[in-house]
Amino acid sequence: MIKIDKSNAAIPAILAEGGKGFSEIIHLKAKFEAGELDFKFNKKIYGDKSVKETLKAIQHDKCCFCEARVTHVSHGDIEHFRPKAGYKSRSKDRLTKPGYYWLAYDFSNLFFSCQLCNQKYKKWYFPIVDETRRAASHLHDWRDEESLILHPEFDDPEQHITFVAEVVKPKGESVKGDETIKRTGIDRRKLTDSRFDYLLLLRGLAALAKSDLPESEEAKVLFKDLGKSTAQYSSMVRSNFPDLV
Repeated sequence: MIKIDKSNAAIPAILAEGGKGFSEIIHLKAKFEAGELDFKFNKKIYGDKSVKETLKAIQHDKCCFCEARVTHVSHGDIEHFRPKAGYKSRSKDRLTKPGYYWLAYDFSNLFFSCQLCNQKYKKWYFPIVDETRRAASHLHDWRDEESLILHPEFDDPEQHITFVAEVVKPKGESVKGDETIKRTGIDRRKLTDSRFDYLLLLRGLAALAKSDLPESEEAKVLFKDLGKSTAQYSSMVRSNFPDLV
């Protein structure tokens, strides 16, 4: 997981002020104030091609959580960081409604995700540090909350998550790191196996980069690229080869 920078991206017109998403948020707020707690959402708005393509470009076609390349094997999902329909703090909890309905079409709440991270693991989980500060509606400020799942844009995942070889671990005693790993499934077996296969190749490249062979300089340049946010599993690369990235 890496920090995602949206600062230079234009909000897609469908979500910007005056767009369909903006209008839909006004409608949802009015429904809440009329006493409704169960809402329907228009996937054609937040899942519009312009939204997905913008997020894919920002995230270099990588899942916001596991950093795997997505679109060469699946279409990928639009992930609502704060769940739109309802939320759970713990697995045994019942689904609490409403969710963060007023953020359903808010670009700051949307990310590009692989289907497994989104649908099988994170789903509607959204634990926070202090439940008394939970934003229960659009009348509250969600920025007063402190999420226990790392926000891909506002948090720096590398302060909370690290890798021992291919295995993802919380950094130090980070509760947020531990909760993020658990709730997004980035420690799942097949993903870990995929990182291990990649790591084997990287170890060979690292040996070449540290050698006296003529190809070592080219290997060093390549390692710099593999440690950039544009590359797959870049956080694992930086954790394992800090001297080469």
